[in-house]
Amino acid sequence: MMTDSFPQQPNQQLSDPAYRAAMLVKIEALISVLQVARTKVVRNLDMPGADCARLARVKLQVDNTLKVCRKARTVLRGANAISSEEILETDIDALCAQLGSVSVDPA
Repeated sequence: MMTDSFPQQPNQQLSDPAYRAAMLVKIEALISVLQVARTKVVRNLDMPGADCARLARVKLQVDNTLKVCRKARTVLRGANAISSEEILETDIDALCAQLGSVSVDPA
């Protein structure tokens, strides 16, 4: 039984790096479990006497869930955007100087 409830203020929690890291760990674990489940379904599809229609539906559901989890993982990994506080604390002149000294190899 799930005891975790939805956060009251999800945007605030998602801006917390510790919360995002914890969610990323959970998503990674879920992806691992779903990949094992998918492998078992595919293996069972090849067995004689398998209920192919049911297994195909299960595989589709697992694939769809994996797709959602991978998208969530991408979002959580990409949620490392610069916060307002970090922008205010950044020395823009120093950053521009560093970026100006970067050479780009025109390929």
